[in-house]
Amino acid sequence: MLLRRASALACLLATAVAIAGCGGSSSSGVSPAAYVKSVCNAVGPFEKDINTRTSALQTNPSKTPAQGKTELQGFLSAVASDTDKALSQLKAAGTPSVSNGTKIETAIVKAFTQLDSAMKQAATTANSLSTTSVSAFQSGATSLGTTVKNSMSGIGSSLTGLKSPALEKAAAKEPACATING
Repeated sequence: MLLRRASALACLLATAVAIAGCGGSSSSGVSPAAYVKSVCNAVGPFEKDINTRTSALQTNPSKTPAQGKTELQGFLSAVASDTDKALSQLKAAGTPSVSNGTKIETAIVKAFTQLDSAMKQAATTANSLSTTSVSAFQSGATSLGTTVKNSMSGIGSSLTGLKSPALEKAAAKEPACATING
């Protein structure tokens, strides 16, 4: 259940970033095409890695609480690392040279900064999950999933309304954007 929530939240964020990346920006900076390419090259692999990791966990269920904890710790640590990498790439993308460019860049970087923080906290919290029984582990994992969901609930919505015809047009032409859900 936690893994499905993490995957759904990651996909929601990736979709929101793709939509925002197809949105507006400021009047100085990188071209819309260059910006969209950078954003999609950061978000596409991030989303793919999350989906791959989630699928691997779901197809190989844990046999014991200790095994589940170890797998969940590995998953969350890997997602935190993936988020950190995507965040670095998004920061390096620059500011798109379109209307509201600074606002869009700032919103996307802020969203991934929040996601980075939430995933690092979740990875740390997973270290203290109880493995004394299946029910104790499931309860802790469910609680962790709820905490992650709550901490990330506003991230995707913070990217809504960020639109730019120039970025949308650039995204429609960029092959890297075609692989992103949404």
